[in-house]
Amino acid sequence: MRRLVYGLFGLVVCGTAAAQQTPPPGLPTARIGTVFPAGAKAGPPHQVTALGVTVAADELTVTGTDLDDPEGLYFSHPGIKGVFVPPPEPPTDPKKKDPPPAKKANANSHKFRVAVAADVPPGTYDVRFVGKYGVSNPRAFVVGAAPELYEREPNNDVGEAQRVALGTTVNGVLTANTDVDYSVFTAKKGQRVVIACRASTIDTRATPMIEVYSAAGNKLASNRNYKDGDAVADLIAPEDGDYLVRLAQFAYQGGGTDFVYRLTVGTGPWIDAVFPPVVEPGKPAQVTLYGRNLPGSQPADGFAVDGRPLEKLTVTVTPPTDPVATTRLTVRDRIDPATALQDGFEYVFKGPTGASNPVPVYFAREKVVAKKNPGGSTPSTAEPIPVPCEVAGFIARRGDSDWYSFDAKKGETLLIDLAAVRIGVEADFYLSVRDGKDPKRDLSGEQDDDPDSLHPFGFYTRSTDPAPYKFTAPEDGKYLILVGCREASVLTGPRAMYRLRVAPPKPDYRAVAMPYSRFFQSGPTVWQGGTQALDVFLHRADGYSGAVTVTAEGLPAGVTAKPVTIGPGARWGVLVLHAAANAAPGVGPIALKATGPGADGKPVTREVRPATVTWGTAQQNANTPVIARLDQSMLLAVRPEKAQFAVAVDPAGATIKLNGKDEKLAAPLIVKQGDKFTVLVKVNWAAPEKQNVTLTAEPLAPNPQNAPLTVQAGAQPTKEKPEGTLNFDVKSNAAPGVYAVTVKGVAQVPFVRDPMAKQKANVPEEEFAEPLLVTVIPTSVAKVTVASLPAALKLGATGELTVKVERQFDYAGPYTVKFAAPMGTTGVTADEVTIPAGQNEVKLVVKAAADAKPGSVSNATVTVAAQYDNKYPISHEAKVSFTVAK
Repeated sequence: MRRLVYGLFGLVVCGTAAAQQTPPPGLPTARIGTVFPAGAKAGPPHQVTALGVTVAADELTVTGTDLDDPEGLYFSHPGIKGVFVPPPEPPTDPKKKDPPPAKKANANSHKFRVAVAADVPPGTYDVRFVGKYGVSNPRAFVVGAAPELYEREPNNDVGEAQRVALGTTVNGVLTANTDVDYSVFTAKKGQRVVIACRASTIDTRATPMIEVYSAAGNKLASNRNYKDGDAVADLIAPEDGDYLVRLAQFAYQGGGTDFVYRLTVGTGPWIDAVFPPVVEPGKPAQVTLYGRNLPGSQPADGFAVDGRPLEKLTVTVTPPTDPVATTRLTVRDRIDPATALQDGFEYVFKGPTGASNPVPVYFAREKVVAKKNPGGSTPSTAEPIPVPCEVAGFIARRGDSDWYSFDAKKGETLLIDLAAVRIGVEADFYLSVRDGKDPKRDLSGEQDDDPDSLHPFGFYTRSTDPAPYKFTAPEDGKYLILVGCREASVLTGPRAMYRLRVAPPKPDYRAVAMPYSRFFQSGPTVWQGGTQALDVFLHRADGYSGAVTVTAEGLPAGVTAKPVTIGPGARWGVLVLHAAANAAPGVGPIALKATGPGADGKPVTREVRPATVTWGTAQQNANTPVIARLDQSMLLAVRPEKAQFAVAVDPAGATIKLNGKDEKLAAPLIVKQGDKFTVLVKVNWAAPEKQNVTLTAEPLAPNPQNAPLTVQAGAQPTKEKPEGTLNFDVKSNAAPGVYAVTVKGVAQVPFVRDPMAKQKANVPEEEFAEPLLVTVIPTSVAKVTVASLPAALKLGATGELTVKVERQFDYAGPYTVKFAAPMGTTGVTADEVTIPAGQNEVKLVVKAAADAKPGSVSNATVTVAAQYDNKYPISHEAKVSFTVAK
């Protein structure tokens, strides 16, 4: 699925660079497309004194849209600084009295002097532009350990190849679809040289193919799509001499200023895989590195990548011990949505020949069991595994599948979760659960691609991994798990890894937030008196269903954010940041925290992971997922520009339909399943001229039929009457809980960049109201059944009615049970009884007085009452009939 998404992306983005940079309609927002070069070397050779320290300095060109009045660059590491370089002043003409006006910087391209402190660790960081219209989306900026060069043109043919020393990084651009860049390096016989080209993992559009030739013109190696759009090749030099590297856009399908690359040629260590890919948190673990140029390594059992033999080396990795760190994904590399919900850390091998490329190591949720390869490829040789555990394996031989066996008790429920794409493996795995006594008996059916996604287009997590499968053992015994791979005939070895978790469910969640600009890259920016919305996506693991509240931390003075609650079972919400009219302009980091109930009832807090769209798309529809990634931090810019209007929901003006009539609904809004109500929305204008406003409410689910409640606009605000209404419909099957509904208003407002201009064009401005909290309570918390008396009730005697409840909506409290005889019946009574918390039935003792009237007692009422959430009374009634006899 990763390749599919990038393939779709390639079709979408083909076109001119100018078309790709066209901003969406609306008020200006800083967006960057390219950063060139996309990296620099820390420390020497270029030395300047800046910021009080001696650092390396390189000139950086940033291109994009709405980049007016540059203030600087903001890097995710404080040791990297970027200072704006103004364009040169035009030359003066001594014959003219008045000097020419100063040249104004282009709003779409700027140069910066970048300083990288010597102690900044090599790795990938985020860089953002800061200017008049806020802080931009991030772009990757790599701090390297190798000397850096710029691509030197012409280099389009063999005779023009740019000479590159081993251990060097070349920063280049494929400026046209026919552009071909040649480099040449010298190697000694037996030297293993790795040629790595980073492109899509540094946020560029390039998907290069690299080919390596001998001086005689013989092709020795080639590669593309090593990881996403990056390429990695290597060769063991057959003789002393020169070797050519040919680099071009694959199939010549695109080119332009945003087809940037970083080509590194060297003999340093390269890691292709880490096995096992998961370790237990806080415990040092031995893992095997598979790769090239690993000092002290051995041949890797015949495993290869693109026909190039791999080496293996056993090392010890030490995971972080901080409990909070074990719930993060701390990897300074591109993390796409499919991988973004894992937990893990970054590992770099350091040896005498330098440091390797960084690779992720993931945290296991259970004890790790490494598969014993080879073996276990048939049902009869299935490898026994303990439960619970997390198995790490890979397809060892061409055409293989892996079998595992485990024991389970009747009724035992286990979650079987197979992940490959989610740990960065580009392979299509599947599984099935079989009967241990008859392997042909498939108990689960083939579990293949999971069609689900955290969001249908904004943060597209769908992959070819199967969905976690919930297995309940039908009887005591042994069971089998088959793990297979669609590409097993062509893809084997440690790059065909997977992790297989077999364990009881452990409900938990992870959260991701990104700017509301869903089809275009953007950074969080709020104008004075205005709002900035953040989409918050909630991944519910192992059946987690609790309501989760998201809060903002570290907000600057004058900026507020009302916590947003993502209701039971819901998967996204919108957090709204509001800047006061006098909020001080500035830029700084903020953070979001999510809190929800744990299995023990105690609150569980998780950091919300920041993310952004990488490239915008002109096809703005739910069928075209955008390319997005995790960011290393979340920033917020407050700008002195003024919002022209504000939207506010007025819950005090809400009305509810009761018996066909509109009745006042008191705030806070507490409604029942099936209720319909209306809320008033007001628009407050700061601009002198009012406009019509279109109100919409953010849906709580991708399919409205699956949403707990739906919202439709009633009357829309107009110039004459700046208020409107929204009509709410609570589904009869809505899960009880608190839901946050975010309302957006859009108006066409006059705007022009030049404040002195007389004519202003209308552009859409969107503003958000604070989320409206709606508490939905159930109409019932039990299904009640009453078993009638086994025989007629005698005068002066008693009988027992068995009252049973089937609890609903996780209600675990007590029930009060009362009896009421039908009108006209006297002498038949019962004392009130209680079904204790956690129990499901009680005996209701019915008494017939000695002077009671014999005969049929029809439709006596048994009332079962509960206090939902300890404050909302809910009653249930059941009817029962019996006979009173002498």
